[in-house]
Amino acid sequence: MATAEPHRRRGDSRRPQSRPFAPTTGALGPPDPEGVVRSLGLAVDAARRARRAITLVSLEVPSPLDEPALARVATTVRHTVRDTDGLWRDGSTTLLLVLSDTDGPNSEPALARLRLRLRSEGFGAVLMGRAAAAPGISAADLLALAREDRRVISYGSPD
Repeated sequence: MATAEPHRRRGDSRRPQSRPFAPTTGALGPPDPEGVVRSLGLAVDAARRARRAITLVSLEVPSPLDEPALARVATTVRHTVRDTDGLWRDGSTTLLLVLSDTDGPNSEPALARLRLRLRSEGFGAVLMGRAAAAPGISAADLLALAREDRRVISYGSPD
C-alpha cells in the first residue's frame, strides 16, 4: 500500500513579509500634530509600496479627563491591538491608531474588541472613528476622514 507524502502549499515556501512600519513603544509623550502627519504619511507610502492595507483609527478622550486618564486609554489600546499596529498622540486629548494589514470590514473585529475593552475599563465616552487608506489618498485626507467618522463608543453605563 502506497502512502502519500504531505503536500506543501505554495505559500509555505515564501518568506514572511516585513512590517510596513515599526510598532510604537514607550511613553505617550507630548502631542506632536506635525510629526504625526509626517509619520502617517510615511506609513501610508510604505503600505502603498508594499501593496498592503492600513486603517487609521482616531480616538478622542473627553476633555474633563486628565493626563493620567489619557495614558491609561493609550495603555489599554496598546494591550488590545497587535504589536504591528502603531499608536501616536495627535493632540492634548486625541490618539491615532494605525492598524496594519486591515482595511474596511476586516478591521471591525479589532475595533469591536477595542470598544469592548475601553468600555469595560470605564472609558465608554471615548469617541472613535476610522478610515481605510484608499489608493492615492494623502495622509492629511485620511486623517480628516477618520476624524469626521468619530462617534461615542458606548452610551449609558457599563453592564
